[in-house]
Amino acid sequence: MGRKKKVEFLMKTDWMFDKPIDQEHKEYVLLSYFQKMGEKLDKLELYPGFIELSLHLANAQTLIKDKKILYTDKKFKTVDDELLVMDLKIKDLPPMTSDEHAEFIKILSYSTPKLHEYFDIAKSVWETVFDNVIVKVKKNIDNITLKNGYFYYENNNTNVLYVWEYEKKLAAKGSPENKLIINLIYSDEKKDLTITKIIDMFSNVDSEKQKILPIVEMTVNGEFPLEETLLPLFKRKLISYIVQKKGIEDYKKTKEQLK
Repeated sequence: MGRKKKVEFLMKTDWMFDKPIDQEHKEYVLLSYFQKMGEKLDKLELYPGFIELSLHLANAQTLIKDKKILYTDKKFKTVDDELLVMDLKIKDLPPMTSDEHAEFIKILSYSTPKLHEYFDIAKSVWETVFDNVIVKVKKNIDNITLKNGYFYYENNNTNVLYVWEYEKKLAAKGSPENKLIINLIYSDEKKDLTITKIIDMFSNVDSEKQKILPIVEMTVNGEFPLEETLLPLFKRKLISYIVQKKGIEDYKKTKEQLK
């Protein structure tokens, strides 16, 4: 395996304050950013662009409301690494002359609705893909709330089968949210192998434990990039499914205890 590609945003959140602080100049900067984002959305690549757009929009709103810059110095490990509230930081505006401050206000007034517009476009794509992802537990559905399991996806156009093992963990220490840590164990044509056989051959999990872990099939209507779109939404859809099932289990247990 080669080195993982460093995940970087296209534009930092204090872009408005890079010299020169001039509306016309910053319109070109924003146009360049939107062109790059547009190219990614045209290819239906959602991550990490969707997270970055969310940050820029939140920053614009923070600048308007609190006159502070919102930013993060988090090192993203994957293209879809979540940006949590605890990852966000604020800092004061840099010193500006009265002319620069007047230009900054114009830049902020111009850029905020543009950012909102692009965020809405990206969100629409996100929702379309998310709604088209179907989660179907093929084995051990009663154990879906365990922290480990497997999910797989077969690309009908390329006939390539992808199988991942996953572990459910807290998104961060003290966070109520969960995330999936995944490991790709197979990516090739299915041939005459069954999913169970692939897991038995390639999984790092103990063979006895494998027998009780859930196996989940992911399907989607449409062709989308795997790394930047499908895989991030597979993980989020599965987490949503697990949390929902856990809620139902907890409700049933509480109901039984009250009898």
